[in-house]
Formats: sequence, structure tokens, C-alpha cells
Amino acid sequence: MTLREIMVGYPASKDIDLHPYYQGAAGKWVWRFYHFRFTRAGRWFLGLTASLFLVISIFWNLDTQTVTLALYIMGLWAVSLLAFLPIPIRATMRHAERITAGETLQVEITVENTSRWPLADLTVQGWGLPLKVDAEPEEGIALGLLRGYESQTIAFPLTCQGRGAYILGGCRVLTDFPFGLLQAYRIQRTPTRLIVHPAFRPLTRFNLPSGRRFQPGGIAMASQVGDSFEYLGNREWRDGDNPRDIDWRATARLAGATSASLVVREWREEYFLRVGVVLDTHVPVRKPTSKRMFLRELSERLPGHTSQEQRLAALERAVSVCAAVSDALARQDYIVDIFAAGPNLYHLTAGRSLAYREQILDILACVEGSPEDPLSHIAPRLHQELDRLTTVICIVLDWDEPRRQFVDELRQHGVGVKVLWIAENEEAQPDEAGLQVLTPQMLAQGGIDML
Repeated sequence: MTLREIMVGYPASKDIDLHPYYQGAAGKWVWRFYHFRFTRAGRWFLGLTASLFLVISIFWNLDTQTVTLALYIMGLWAVSLLAFLPIPIRATMRHAERITAGETLQVEITVENTSRWPLADLTVQGWGLPLKVDAEPEEGIALGLLRGYESQTIAFPLTCQGRGAYILGGCRVLTDFPFGLLQAYRIQRTPTRLIVHPAFRPLTRFNLPSGRRFQPGGIAMASQVGDSFEYLGNREWRDGDNPRDIDWRATARLAGATSASLVVREWREEYFLRVGVVLDTHVPVRKPTSKRMFLRELSERLPGHTSQEQRLAALERAVSVCAAVSDALARQDYIVDIFAAGPNLYHLTAGRSLAYREQILDILACVEGSPEDPLSHIAPRLHQELDRLTTVICIVLDWDEPRRQFVDELRQHGVGVKVLWIAENEEAQPDEAGLQVLTPQMLAQGGIDML
């Protein structure tokens, strides 16, 4: 957490369990009481009340008008304590399960008054939201008056700042009736799943290194929807042939011949390309240069120093490029094998109706940075599939000796290799053929459309 994030504060709509400081039960209770019970006017009025009673305690011999004012203030607080009574409200949430990072999710919230008494000054706010999901507006959407047994449906927008798989905690319905000092509220815990896909720009053209191999099993390994086998000719029936392949016309023409048997059509399976996509997720853990946060952030901003935030930003760009490449290959007649390693090793075979586009993006939404070199975990699994792969696309965050050896081993197996280096700065330059450098400036403003 940066110094700026600490000074800005922690919104009341976020999940308090994710707060870096309020970890104890007492701290969480104080945080909830301050954010959930007091309105902004109530906090100011509480300060004025404390100041007034401090003056009264010092100058106890004031006139009766001051005492009357104190009693009036105490009466306001006494009536406002009605906020501690539960409000008879029921709320339900509905929203799409998937969305792209940077887009706004429209959540449909239905609020129902379960009593016969009207409820005034109602407001709906987000509750238990992840750090990268923001409610717009943060203070909530006003419902106004809700009569007895009446329900009302509103559209509650949530802005998804970053990819990931999240759980939305629910919503909070509150009212500051009657004086706007304290709030009565009810938290509706309706945990729902939300997957935020990485944002990417679809590629209009993608060049692959040449390579073509016959895949054992042919189309039988993939979906046969929209495909057909190539017709070779006819032959005599053999045990195990499919009865649907019998050519009855050819069989009838040979009916008078001696030792005539059934004639079947013979087919040859098609060739197809199978491409592997390797995503590098190496985000090394750097030791802090100073115990003080201010000095540590200052040192990370010095020229020539790469901060952890820059490395994570490069990882996000790499995930977006991987999503664009996988999407371009899956939309064509390719079988795509995606390999990515972080805390978990991901391997998905997609394309030709083997997996949907959403499944590819679901995996990329959950990929996290790995403090260890992920290629050591990917290499054994990738080598098991090399005999079936024609091309391997490597999306790397560094171009060092281990990655050069990894690419050389792939080329020795006879597969075509294309390397995309997602650089952290603009100074990176390609040093060999087959290596394409993608700088932050190239990937800014919506990305690129040709690779």
C-alpha cells in the first residue's frame, strides 16, 4: 500500500478484511461504527457537542440558557439513537458473471420494505467490495421514500479497475432519518462471483513462424462441427468399419461378381495446426531499500530503478497480449495450448470448439505473478506436448540467459518459435531474429492490432 493510498483513506464500501491495518476485532468494530453509524454531519455535530460539554465542564456556573442548549443537544442525540433499531429491508442483487477490465458493471438491486410502515431517506451502498472494484458513486444511490410492502429496483454501477476473480459481498441499505446524525442500516450479504477479464485489442493480423505437423488422431481430437473428411476412394469392407460409410451403389454394381462384398468409402483425416502459447509471470520479490515508506518510494522513482509497480504493470500488459494472441488463434483453425504458471500451473487446450473464448479469458483473469521463475514449472509439461505442437509463442517479461536457453531447446525440437518481449521501459531493443520487443508506449492507448 502506497503513501498516497494511506492518506486518501479506505472507503466504507470495501471489504474491511482486506484492510492492511485494521486486522484486530476492536479496530474493525471502530472502523465500522465510524463509517456505518455516523453521517458526515453527525461527525461534525459530535465534535461540536464534545466542545460544548467541555466548556460547560470548565465553566460550570453558566447561565440557564447554556444548560437549555445542552439539554436540547442531548435530546437530539437521544432521538437519533433510533438508528440502532434494525430496519425491515430485504435486498437482492443480479449482475453479469463476466466483464472486461475498465468497463462498468451494471448491478440490478431490488430493495423491498418487509413491513407496513414507510421508510424514508433510504440509500443503497456497496458493501464488501474488492479493492479493484469501485462503487459509482461511492456514497451510494438514494431511494427516497419506500412505502409499506413496496419494492423498488435500481441500477447500481460498479467500475472494475483490474482483472481477477472476485466475490462481491453484497449491499448495504441505510437511512439517516430523522435528523441526519446517525444511520440505521442493514447489510444484505449476497456473495456473488465476478470474473473480470483482461482488456485487450483484437488482432487483425498475426504472423506465425512456418511449421506444420500431422497430428495423431486428426480431427477426432477436436470438434467435428463444421468439418469434413477428405474422400480418398472405395475399398472392400473390413471388420470394424462404420456401416454409415457403405457405398450402396458401388456394392450393387458388384452384386453379380464372384466373392463380392460390401464396398465402403475411405476417408483421410485433415491436417491442422496446433500452437502453444507460453506466458511468463515472473515477478521477483525485491528487498526494501529502506524501512521508511517515504524513502522507499522515493528510491523507486530514481532514474534507472525499476519498482515493483512497474513490474506488475508489465505483467498486466503481458496478460493482455496473451489474451489478444489466444483470441486471434482461437478465431481461426488453430488448436491453442495455453501454458501459464504462478501459484498454480495452468494448461488449457482451446480452439475448434474444444473450449470457448470465455474459458481462455477466465484463466488469464486468474493468473498471478510468480516470485520464482515459472519456466521451470512450464518446461516439463510443455515438453510432453512438443510432439504435437507446430509453433510455440513465448510471451516473456525478461530476455536473459535462462529464457534464451528455453527458446533454443524449443527450436532444437523442430517447432517454430515466436518470442514477444514485454519490456518494462522504452530502452529495450531486440538482439536476435525472431524476437519482437513490445514497449509500454507501443501497448498504450488501446494496444496494437498487428503482430
